[in-house]
Amino acid sequence: MNYIGRFAPSPTGPLHEGSLLTALASYLEAKKHHGLWLVRIEDLDQPRCQQAHEKAILEALEAYGLHWDKTVMRQTDRIDRYTDLFQSLIAQGQAYRCGCSRTDLKSRHALPHYDRYCLLHPANKEPTAVRFKVEQCSGFDDLLQGSQPTPSEGVGDFILYRRDGIVAYQLAVVLDDYEQGVTDIVRGSDLLDETHKQRALQLTQDYPLLKYAHLPLVLAADGQKLSKQTFACALPTEPLEIIKQLKKAMVRLGQIDEKCDIPSDVGAFIQFALDVWDIQKVPKVIKNS
Repeated sequence: MNYIGRFAPSPTGPLHEGSLLTALASYLEAKKHHGLWLVRIEDLDQPRCQQAHEKAILEALEAYGLHWDKTVMRQTDRIDRYTDLFQSLIAQGQAYRCGCSRTDLKSRHALPHYDRYCLLHPANKEPTAVRFKVEQCSGFDDLLQGSQPTPSEGVGDFILYRRDGIVAYQLAVVLDDYEQGVTDIVRGSDLLDETHKQRALQLTQDYPLLKYAHLPLVLAADGQKLSKQTFACALPTEPLEIIKQLKKAMVRLGQIDEKCDIPSDVGAFIQFALDVWDIQKVPKVIKNS
């Protein structure tokens, strides 16, 4: 069993149609490869996360027949591991403290990439962030989005630890994937550009490089990504509605058409979905329906 995939929601709201699409696709791709499918709760941004949302997400996954392997990981249980990593990176000269504010960056015209001011002029004020010193990066081939060369302007030194004391997503996700043994990631294409940063950190740490498939996004009526921020509705949990939502997700993913006869039982539907699943059929653009 070489394939290990994962679904990593943030408990800032309930599971909705957009996140169901990612959960279902990542689950089916893992199981099609006879692999493991893990669930990780990315709850580092505590001011925005709620236990009630975590509970609702996990209950919805189970109701929709998406049963995870192994124990659910929570990032808030791993703060010490993240702290050890960024302190080690500082000690090795691969990261440095940064006291610059957004105003500082704008005044120096240091956008879109950080100008390494605090690498040349060590920060002497608190609080500080921690930035990763990017020295290695490489392009990659995405299973759905094709060749992704290194950006011509580079990646830029990015934040590992925020000034407000919260571990940054880039650090946590790279360490989590490594320590969980994740090999393949299926997720939304809003994270496609972030992959270059994560690979830069993987390369520096000599972590195995992962395989990626970035799904097209489900868009709201106004053209924005369907998300909690655009007030996406929680998924229904009535049995008939669950089947309707699963069918809608499979249609959006290009696996079946609207006229396809489907099982009326959730477990049977998931087995049906697995039988027909082919990630190469996923369309370049997902139409809202």
